Amino acid sequence: MTGLRAILARWSTSLALVAALAFVAMTAAALHFRGAARTEALGRAADRAGYVAAQAEATRLAAEAIHHQEAVYRMKAAQQDQAHETELAHARAAGAAYAAAHRVQRQAAPGAGSAATAAATGDGASLRAEVPAAGVMVSDADVQACSEVTAYALTLRDWALSLDD
Repeated sequence: MTGLRAILARWSTSLALVAALAFVAMTAAALHFRGAARTEALGRAADRAGYVAAQAEATRLAAEAIHHQEAVYRMKAAQQDQAHETELAHARAAGAAYAAAHRVQRQAAPGAGSAATAAATGDGASLRAEVPAAGVMVSDADVQACSEVTAYALTLRDWALSLDD
């Protein structure tokens, strides 16, 4: 212990100076890192504000893009509705023309006159000369229904293909 006292007595001023310098260095480091932490916190807050603003801008742009695309789809839907109405009118007319061209009337009662007589009178109610033996007869309503469904399916196909444009 006497050796330690001798060292402390001989170097006491130097040790006090080293301790004071260490305290000053630790204080300076603490102040530096406290300032760096504050600067980092302020930078993060500024970054966060930038992220929030960028997110708000991106949300606004996305909403505008969605509204624009919805307007485009509404316009295409209106065009397709109009095209469908036109196609439906054509399909109904074609169905009526087909039914008129392929109409088969019931057999006339015996003695009511022949088909040639009815054709000669011009009333148009005579039987067609050739009636297929294995044919299937459908009503006018069924021909119209098939025409309308076909027109609707073709319109839907055109509409679906227009979505790629």
